[in-house]
This record gives sequence, structure tokens and C-alpha cells, in this order.
Amino acid sequence: MEIEQVDLPETTLAVVRERVAMTALTGFYDSAYTRVERALTAAGLAPTGPAIGWYADMPTDSVDVAAGFAVPDGAGPFGDDVQTHTLPAGAAVVGTYTGPYDGLPGAWEQLVTWAAQHGAAGRGDFWEEYLTDPSPDDDPAANVTRLVLPLR
Repeated sequence: MEIEQVDLPETTLAVVRERVAMTALTGFYDSAYTRVERALTAAGLAPTGPAIGWYADMPTDSVDVAAGFAVPDGAGPFGDDVQTHTLPAGAAVVGTYTGPYDGLPGAWEQLVTWAAQHGAAGRGDFWEEYLTDPSPDDDPAANVTRLVLPLR
């Protein structure tokens, strides 16, 4: 996995945010993305980037998570429990992982280790950008996920 430190712009998201049991995460994502897509369509908007899963903190048996898409600044308000969330501008360590989702914990471990070796520390939140749209007919080994660790 290639890892680098970058400066990110501020990004506005349309998301559904909940505290979710880790065992219910897949169902949450499916529901949240559908609700956000429906809200964007009703507002006459299209996403300006890939699907995103934003985590407020490290998962335990549950996690504070938001799922949605980047939208133009000033978009919203939305219905169906869809809200805006701003990802602040700033430095981040970013890696692009290719493989099945069950390999993401190991990819995150590699990214966090790289950050520590380079004297960087995360600010607490982090997110995943799902660059491929998985389907049951696709090969999970071809999934491409961008891992983003914002820095203090």
C-alpha cells in the first residue's frame, strides 16, 4: 500500500450518522447510502465524490459513524435523517488499499504505524473513501479503498 502525507481541503458531506454496533455496520451502510442518495436526488444534487464512511473514534463493540457522499458547499438541509457534516481542511496521512473489506483492519494498522514512524499523530477521527462500488458479482480483491487519517 502506498502511503503519503497530504493537505486536504475542507469537504462538506451529506450523511446519516448513528452509533452502530459493529455487527450491524454493513446493514447501516446499505441503509445510510440509500437514504442519502434519495435525499440528494430530491434536492436535485449529485455526489461530488465517492461514498465515505467517517468514524468519530476508534471502534469497540460499537462506533459513532457517518456514511454518505461529498456534496457542494452550502448544500442542505436534507430530509430522512440526512445531515451535513464538514471534514475540516488540514494535514492527513492517506493510503490506498486494494482488497476485500476484511483486510481493512490490517491496512489501517499499516497506515497508523507509518504515521507514527514519521512523527505524525491522528486527531481521533478517520474515514474511508470507497473508490469502487462493490457488488455481489464483483471480485472483493478488486475493491479500492482510500484510508484517511487526519493529523493533529
